[in-house]
Amino acid sequence: MALAGAGVVAAMVKYWPQLIELEESADPPSAVILCGPGNNGGDGYVVAQHLALRGWEVEILRDPSKLPQGAAGTAMRSLPDTVTVQDFAMAATGHRPDILVDALFGIGCTRPLSPEHLALFTQTAARPPRRGLARWRHVMKLVAVDCPSGLDLDRGVFLAPDPVSPKDTDAFEQWSAAESHRQIAADLCVTFHQPKPGHVMSAIAGRRLEVVDIGLPDGPSQDAASLIDRPKTAGALRLVDPVRGNRTNTFRRWYQSITRLDQAAHKYQRGHAMVLSGGLAQGGAARMAARAALRIGAGAVTIAAPQSAIPETAAQINALMLRALPDSYTLRGWMADERLRALCLGPGLGHKRAQEMVPAVLWGKRATVLDADALSCFSEDPSVLFNHLHPNCILTPHEGEFRTLFPDLAAGLGQGKDRIEITRRAAERAGAVVLLKGAVTVIARPDGCASVHPAIRERAVPWLATAGAGDVLAGMITGLLATQPPEAVDLLGAAELAVWMHVEAARQFGPGLIAEDLPDELPALMRSLFL
Repeated sequence: MALAGAGVVAAMVKYWPQLIELEESADPPSAVILCGPGNNGGDGYVVAQHLALRGWEVEILRDPSKLPQGAAGTAMRSLPDTVTVQDFAMAATGHRPDILVDALFGIGCTRPLSPEHLALFTQTAARPPRRGLARWRHVMKLVAVDCPSGLDLDRGVFLAPDPVSPKDTDAFEQWSAAESHRQIAADLCVTFHQPKPGHVMSAIAGRRLEVVDIGLPDGPSQDAASLIDRPKTAGALRLVDPVRGNRTNTFRRWYQSITRLDQAAHKYQRGHAMVLSGGLAQGGAARMAARAALRIGAGAVTIAAPQSAIPETAAQINALMLRALPDSYTLRGWMADERLRALCLGPGLGHKRAQEMVPAVLWGKRATVLDADALSCFSEDPSVLFNHLHPNCILTPHEGEFRTLFPDLAAGLGQGKDRIEITRRAAERAGAVVLLKGAVTVIARPDGCASVHPAIRERAVPWLATAGAGDVLAGMITGLLATQPPEAVDLLGAAELAVWMHVEAARQFGPGLIAEDLPDELPALMRSLFL
């Protein structure tokens, strides 16, 4: 608890150093701390001790009928005399603080906040600012200890009363009225030991997230259900956040563990990938996917196009190879080539061609990425696709395509349901890896092993929402799969690496990005990480 409280103050100092400069001034910084009855409130009392010793004006709001026990009680009794302690009823009195610290309820909270608790936030924010302060000090900053109170850390949504039960109707309406006025996202969330799923599923957990080490040992014994950085075992949950410590060495080991590259290998030993293309004037998506596959590590990449599209495609490629693919019978024959390790179907393929080619490719049992038209063409009866899938397949739908394949599961995506669990159930049903794209991408295997990749907060890349970006991602996954030996295909690992590099390339390029920029951004990205 002592380490947690000190870590919260250290994070505040880190993010708002301008307040620290005022500690010796005539108008020192001020903080209101909402303290609950449990250990989260205990963390708040420790925060109050540290801030008071630094010269801050500190006020604590608590419920006098529910005072803490144990370590939290000890922290409460250790408060300096300079700290003002008041009841929750006094939330609307006084001046607006520079910082409001939410230490009401932490990860153990399993019920929604009451309207009375929610009112503490709005009443404190509605206080008048002190006169004579700089205008930037009129904006109150919200700091959440461990998590914003009432946040479901499994799903990344705020807990709400059941609106269906008649007995809860009044409570739900009352709660909704209070919640609608709440400042949802904390400016800073300080959590401890490791992030939990809800921390990385949505920015409502905090516009900034700081993880503080409080001395807990690593390992599954530390509440394995809530930890998000696990080995690739059945049922595990992993966070795609590998670049810690030495950025270069970490990435090099990660990339080499996925690609299994042999320094003495020739191009086909390094890996041959194939991307199927659509017809005339429909090949742009396939070309981008193929270029991405080649850039990320495949030794050779072939575009398979209808005869009508061969001249157009040939005029726009150089390092990529090209073959005419007239029908699925020809494609089945190509499956005899053992050098062909990975295939990508869907980008710009067209529904009719996809319906013909997907079963032929899946018959070959090679590592296969199915995207775009290869998914949506089975919207009328997804079971037709599922019956052809094998364990070396990965489906990469965005939410719209996910809804066509898994309409019953997708209904929960707009209702705050568990995005991780929904993707896991989809993978189990399909018998293949499912990658659900979005600002928070979730990848799941049929055995329940899942990974979360958040592109939020400091890694947000809104300019990545551009036509063709998903086609490039499919090609990147395909290229990585091509580098893996057939007997040791790691679909989850390839997808994790590709998704992370996809976002890093977009961040490196910056605003103005279009999809065809992404493949050519990969060499500079890898140079910066390798060298």
